[in-house]
Amino acid sequence: MWYQVEDEEEEDLMCSPAILARRASESWINVPPVEMLSSPQTLQRKKSLPDVAGMPRMPDGGGMSREEVSALGSARREEVRRMYEESEKLRANPLLYLVSPQVKDWFSRQQLVILVLFINISLGIMFFKLLT
Repeated sequence: MWYQVEDEEEEDLMCSPAILARRASESWINVPPVEMLSSPQTLQRKKSLPDVAGMPRMPDGGGMSREEVSALGSARREEVRRMYEESEKLRANPLLYLVSPQVKDWFSRQQLVILVLFINISLGIMFFKLLT
């Protein structure tokens, strides 16, 4: 009797969704079995960086000159330094956010919305004064 239970468990395992999905996927993949391969193939790892020797060269002799690279690098370092100083100033005095160029740009873009909001609030106040 315990043999029947074991057979039922094997049948349940053979009909599980994972095994059925694996069988279905194996039936669609057209890969020859290992025994049919004539010579063993070595596995090659995917390269992490492109091969520089195989990359196309620019006709003018290369990318950027040393002077260009130096100028761009120093400009980037200066920009990062300015951004760091600005963030330190804003952290020291949060009221400077109100006069920062980003806030001024935001106000200039949102003028119409601010005007409509002001008119709505004014009309609401007048309506409540009429009611009281």
